Amino acid sequence: MNSILAIGLMSGTSLDGIDAALVEIVPTDEQPAISTLATLGLPYSVELHERLLNVAEGQPVPVAEVSALHRDVAVAFADCAGQLMAQAGVPAGEIDCIGSHGQTVHHQPPTAGCVGHTLQLGDGALIAELTGIATVSNFRNRDMAAGGQGAPLVPLVDYLLFSHPERHRCIQNLGGIGNVTFLEAAGPSEAVLAFDTGPANLLIDGAMGLVKGVAYDAGGATASRGTVHPALLESWLADPYFQLPPPKSTGREAFGSARVRRYVQEAENLKAEDLLATISELTVQSIVRAYRDFLPHPPDEVFLGGGGVHNLYIRERLALLLAPARVESTSALGIDSDFKEAIAFAVLAWLRCRRLPGNLPSVTGARRAVLLGDLHGGEVGVVG
Repeated sequence: MNSILAIGLMSGTSLDGIDAALVEIVPTDEQPAISTLATLGLPYSVELHERLLNVAEGQPVPVAEVSALHRDVAVAFADCAGQLMAQAGVPAGEIDCIGSHGQTVHHQPPTAGCVGHTLQLGDGALIAELTGIATVSNFRNRDMAAGGQGAPLVPLVDYLLFSHPERHRCIQNLGGIGNVTFLEAAGPSEAVLAFDTGPANLLIDGAMGLVKGVAYDAGGATASRGTVHPALLESWLADPYFQLPPPKSTGREAFGSARVRRYVQEAENLKAEDLLATISELTVQSIVRAYRDFLPHPPDEVFLGGGGVHNLYIRERLALLLAPARVESTSALGIDSDFKEAIAFAVLAWLRCRRLPGNLPSVTGARRAVLLGDLHGGEVGVVG
């Protein structure tokens, strides 16, 4: 089977901008070989960021504004894809497909007897038209229609790329929200366990904005200078989400600005460094306890992806508390940790164009495996 070129476009819960990855996919009988040819991080404009934040935080916004944002996010995503191709020196005619996650502005998991609903902005048809490349978008809806959480969707890609015949592995994403994929050594895809562990960078970034006026805790330096407040930490860890068994997912609806303001108010007598240490430890402990409570056994190796990889406080604490497991970034396995999710959506687009399911019902709780994403840009047929 021939190799294909695919672009993945991703913007996460942090709303900070677009991650793009151009990858070559070579199908094999076992694991596909993935080579990353180029990557690009493109921040949102201040204006677009603020407009998206208003919607994502539940502000009263006219439906006309939501519709306009659906267009404007698509324009930004298409522009990012164009810049990536220019950087790589690869013309659009050589790209087989684009996988666009879009920008999530609302995600409601299913409740008893009620199908969930989700909204990712960024019109896939417009991206296809502006780039001239077949585009897959709107990945989460089909899984939710089948009764699933619609998240996390990366675990099938984690299984394809990272499963090992002898080692139990956790692939831990540290974006705005944290999620883990547990890969049983030599286990089938049906044995994959994955779920959102809770907030990763979302609360940390929000707290830094309120108390320091900056976007994030660079390198975890502020948290590293502080002391954790144990009683406050335990009260935050009592949130019912952390005790909820998988399948489960969460987002800004639960751990957004309202939660940040509450935590900052509850910690008003703490120094800023102690507040950040306590909030950062919440991320650490939510991960460690999720592994303890919900995984069938401890992992041999943990590989980290997402922006939180650069937070040394989180990395060092996870390495200490998850020992003797080896804790590294996915870059150690050849997948750029900063662009892992963009790479994953390129692979999911490839699966969709091959008419192969992209979800894992054991992960999302869907009734069955389904094709993920709406395909725009003509009849693509089977690629790769």
